[in-house]
Amino acid sequence: MDLLIEELRTLAKECRLYAKCKSPEAGLRRVARTIESLLQSFDDEAISIENPLTKREAEIIELISLGYTNKELAVGLSISEKTVEYHITSLLKKTQASKRTEAVTNAIKFKWLHLS
Repeated sequence: MDLLIEELRTLAKECRLYAKCKSPEAGLRRVARTIESLLQSFDDEAISIENPLTKREAEIIELISLGYTNKELAVGLSISEKTVEYHITSLLKKTQASKRTEAVTNAIKFKWLHLS
């Protein structure tokens, strides 16, 4: 619940920021993508009892393991960097990690991520 509240606060900040942008249509599209991503992440159930990651989190941890930056993730997934940061925060908690690399290592250790 705390993550939801924090993400909603972040979304509110984004809305204020994009309301001031020169192209309101572009700002609105970006906010809509953020909302869509949030809804998707909250609607997704855990992959399994053994793997508590959502489908989006699993997708992001795999891309992190391939060396993608937050900005590259945001562009590639058509979501805001703030939403990427939200997912990474969730991943860090679930993998009991303090850094992205440690999250990948722990996800492999927990058998939530399989590298080919």
